[in-house]
Amino acid sequence: MGKYNFFNPYRYGVHQKIIDYVGKQKIVLDVGCAEGALSEKMLLNQCEIVGIEFNKLSAQTAKNYCKEVILGDIESIELTKEYDNYFDFVIFADVLEHLKEPLNAINKFKRYLKDDGFFIISVPNISNWRMRVKFLFGNFQYEDYGILDNTHLRFFNYKSTKKLISDAGLEIVNFDVTMNGVNKFAKFSYLLCKLWPNLFAYQFLIVAKIKNKK
Repeated sequence: MGKYNFFNPYRYGVHQKIIDYVGKQKIVLDVGCAEGALSEKMLLNQCEIVGIEFNKLSAQTAKNYCKEVILGDIESIELTKEYDNYFDFVIFADVLEHLKEPLNAINKFKRYLKDDGFFIISVPNISNWRMRVKFLFGNFQYEDYGILDNTHLRFFNYKSTKKLISDAGLEIVNFDVTMNGVNKFAKFSYLLCKLWPNLFAYQFLIVAKIKNKK
């Protein structure tokens, strides 16, 4: 099983924000769905979910919440024609940083999005102040979890995240940020993250549509 198979209900965290953005009764492609933590919540909102997952055991659990779970590598998988122009939302929740070619992945999945559909993309912020302090003192060590997760192949900051979205031919509808479990003065901390995202944000959360579409 994977190591991120849980739902974090924290108001300023990425999971709850994604659920709020998707809303109810939508058709969703959950790319890298793991055991279906997000899919389970979306199902409660009467959404139809198709998942993609590499881990067989995780995929088996996710089938409890998804109409279908397609087993395979995100970077090489191709969906059947029935899913062309099918989804209201295509979600890459903390997935792109694990890929060799995240730009290619976004471009490939465009075909499955409705003309008026949206991508929801979240990536961790390598320029977060905690990371800067580590680097200042010469510390760069991969970890089991978090921004320096030992399975991350790509790293993003504010500028490179926006460039990725632009290079993929997407138009940002909403650029949001998340925090990492700040409970005291949470609203104030969130405002700081919004004002200085490259310094304070733990993750970037982007809602985007394909340019020149509705």
